[in-house]
Amino acid sequence: MAKIKKRRLRWTASDSAQVVGYKLYWSENGEVNYDSKSVTLGNITEIVLPDDVDSFIPVGGPIVFAITALDEIGNESDMTTLGVPYQFNVPKAPEDLYLQKLDDFGITSCRDDNVDYYLTSLQDDESDEVEPIRLVEAVESIRRGNYGRSEVDFESAYKKQRAGGKV
Repeated sequence: MAKIKKRRLRWTASDSAQVVGYKLYWSENGEVNYDSKSVTLGNITEIVLPDDVDSFIPVGGPIVFAITALDEIGNESDMTTLGVPYQFNVPKAPEDLYLQKLDDFGITSCRDDNVDYYLTSLQDDESDEVEPIRLVEAVESIRRGNYGRSEVDFESAYKKQRAGGKV
């Protein structure tokens, strides 16, 4: 579903005592008259388009609006018109959106510490066991050539490395 900007349409109330409401007319790309699309409104002096008028479905192009005052038996005043330069239509959507795999890598500082990654030995391992480890641990493990170690092993190796021992 597309999205269009809302517009507030306002007018000054008629000072005739018999006015009970207003009628909004509109025409796209042409003159507005009493045969144009319309909707009867209550005794209000503003509306928000398109929210307040269900039948207002613009098809594109500039719009001319007109408002008339209505009395209790349905008589209408002369029209007060407004040519609106705003477009109430939406642009055509882009097409053919796809994601292409590239061989290059980008550098990022974004990472999710709560995501577990799985690392298995790069050598032929007859075991089907896979242990979840954090990405940082996997990168460090690959860098040091240690594959398939558990989190406990990494913690021990990290403590040993900090103490000056070789992992």
